[in-house]
Amino acid sequence: MNASSRLPQGANWSYILGIALLTTLLTWLAWNTNAHRMGFVLTSTSDPLGYYQWLPGIILQHDPDSFRYVHYLESGKGLNLFTFGVALLQAPFFLLALLYCTITGITPTGYELPFVFTRLMATGFYGAVAIALSFHTLRRYWSATVGWVTCGLLIFATNLYYYTVHDGGMSHVYSFFLFAWLLHLTLTMVVRPNGRSLFGLFVCGTLIILVRPLNGIALLLPLFYGIPWRDALKDRLHWFTRFPAWTLAGFGVALVLILPQLLYWKAQTGSYLVFTYGAKGEGFFWWSPHLWDILFSHQGGWLLYHPLMIGAMVMLLRGACSGKPPMADWRAILLVWSVAWYLYASWWNWWLGGSFGHRGFVEHYAFLVLPLAACVDALINWSRRFKWLLLVPAVFLIFLNIRMSHLAFSPMDGPTWTWDSLITFWGDAFYQ
Repeated sequence: MNASSRLPQGANWSYILGIALLTTLLTWLAWNTNAHRMGFVLTSTSDPLGYYQWLPGIILQHDPDSFRYVHYLESGKGLNLFTFGVALLQAPFFLLALLYCTITGITPTGYELPFVFTRLMATGFYGAVAIALSFHTLRRYWSATVGWVTCGLLIFATNLYYYTVHDGGMSHVYSFFLFAWLLHLTLTMVVRPNGRSLFGLFVCGTLIILVRPLNGIALLLPLFYGIPWRDALKDRLHWFTRFPAWTLAGFGVALVLILPQLLYWKAQTGSYLVFTYGAKGEGFFWWSPHLWDILFSHQGGWLLYHPLMIGAMVMLLRGACSGKPPMADWRAILLVWSVAWYLYASWWNWWLGGSFGHRGFVEHYAFLVLPLAACVDALINWSRRFKWLLLVPAVFLIFLNIRMSHLAFSPMDGPTWTWDSLITFWGDAFYQ
């Protein structure tokens, strides 16, 4: 199978058209799904507001102390617990809404309906670009059929759908896009190293940290992918010495991107580096991780709510142990996922409150798309004569996921959310 990253002639326009169509579909679904709560999409005092409030606070009010959703410190200053990476990615769409308001004479606060629409569009756009990048990655190794089926299942049979259509103000779809871009750049650098891709790794890695600092563990992928681990550091340093101009440019842009966040932390807390959740007294319990619960608990157990990913994990473990199928570095992907698994399982709120499924793994779908595709390919080849029968479980998983997404509410966790609650919820998905 061809591992080249080059697109066939004319394929660029196909990808652009596909991104446009998928963005339109996801934006339309999000608009209709949130129609009953348009006034709360940007203003509800929860995580999405923490990410978004950078835009009206800085661009319109020019005052970080105007943020609505903050944690107040002993000094009396308010600290936004959320870094500004999501807002940075949303900024072009925010400016579109601002331009519309200027043309139509609307006095903007940043929370009017045009800003709601462009925020929904932003999530749809980054989700669509991530799917396009994932499809391109899959086409390096598998047929178009495997690519289409895998990407379709990823969108509609996992909680990627929920965090794109229902709760797109969270950071996960933006991180999913950045993870997909990181994988694309990593594969390019491993196969055909070049300065532009190395520069992209600097930009992408910085944005990953700015969107969700914990996701910095994803940078283990370009460090270890496609090479014996004992040689990883030496080989990756060779990238820097081989492309010194691009390396310096990458470091410079990374510094420019991250500097505003450091200055904000310094102004609000007196320190350039801040663990913001620690300011609330939250933290990790390293010696008592909920490793089983995070996968199979009624409180958002990832594989319990999204059984499609069991197949992906089986193929990932098989690949890590046997090296087969040989087209991917399964061990590097497993390493990143395992570190994320342990970190989330050790967090005091391991189920991530208000989560549908376990939302911490949504961005990791950009890496897990490879073992999921291997699973899809194996099933198609195993039942080649009856492959259309595979549509039955696929349609069932898509139906169940979309129905549960529409019925999901917060909180689906805590002492009042029991196994009986989950069984009733599943029943409602079929009969309500």
